Amino acid sequence: MIIPDKAPNWNGVPEVVAGGSPWEVGFAHGSQIPNRIAVCISNYEKLFLETAEADWTESRARAATYLPSLEQNEPDLVEEMRGIAAGAEVDFLDILALNLRSEIALTNYSDGCTSIVSQNADNARTYVAQNWDWVGEASTSTAFFDIRKTGKPRIRMMGEAGIVAKFGFNDAGVGICMNAIRCGTVDKTHLPVHLAMRRVLECTSFDEAFAMLTEKGLASCANFVIADRTGKLATIECTPKGLAPIFPAPGTSTTFHTNHLWSPEVPAGIRDHPSPNSFARLERIKELSRNESVSVGKIRLWMSDEQGTPYSICRSAPANTVGMERMETLATIIIDLQNLSAEVSFGKPCLSPPVRIISIE
Repeated sequence: MIIPDKAPNWNGVPEVVAGGSPWEVGFAHGSQIPNRIAVCISNYEKLFLETAEADWTESRARAATYLPSLEQNEPDLVEEMRGIAAGAEVDFLDILALNLRSEIALTNYSDGCTSIVSQNADNARTYVAQNWDWVGEASTSTAFFDIRKTGKPRIRMMGEAGIVAKFGFNDAGVGICMNAIRCGTVDKTHLPVHLAMRRVLECTSFDEAFAMLTEKGLASCANFVIADRTGKLATIECTPKGLAPIFPAPGTSTTFHTNHLWSPEVPAGIRDHPSPNSFARLERIKELSRNESVSVGKIRLWMSDEQGTPYSICRSAPANTVGMERMETLATIIIDLQNLSAEVSFGKPCLSPPVRIISIE
């Protein structure tokens, strides 16, 4: 049975407001948007079969192999996921599989996101931003989140229903975005990608987040774009064998990422398999931002760039494509860490979609 969503929404996208213990946060999440969670499960059931040759039974079984380590090392996040499942009236392994989407699917394929992190030298404002490129049906399971878990920073984010973290910021002024990396290396004793994003959003500084990621490690490869309101920032290639941060080049205050490893410090034994357009998008965002003082308006302009379409920064789904090649830009998020606010829009930014501002007062 699908229960109607109870959360208020903006342009059809609901917002979960949750607080309290891990279970209470999860139960609020699940009970407020059960319909979106059901849609998300249905979407990933198809995607996992398409990308990993795993039906839903197999996907759940793969997710379950990570559970012993998670129960030992991240019991509060396991409890929160159990709360999500109870609130949405679905099985816990359904929610666990959603939260392990990167480990199940993106070790075989990567998405097409372009990200940038920068500090404006004139006013010291720090921005974290990206286009989220993914398959079109994922737009039907997005949600906003306002999370006030007991003893942790308040978090505002945009993400996917049933998943504990995505793109966002907290009241300590820490922000994160993420680019997928296609790499088959996995370590099931480390933090899965989306749970690691949540842990970053529970940190109070860049340094704390970097130390946490160094200690815990990532179960699969991903790139995290992390900054704090003091201006400490980097794009960090996270792997099961260690971290490879990319800081701004000397004399600059900006760095960027797409979907391939380009740090000279990538740990030995890690190999990615990127699409050629990842290299083109990286060079394009570098070119657009070179010698520019960053601002929300400029970032939105850069994220709207269509040079090289359809495989551009603002990506369109190519005609007559199937599988992961159907990817298009689904959303844009631009986080202003000094103001503790973010602009979020859904759809291709080159089409000037409506923009919602989420903030922490």
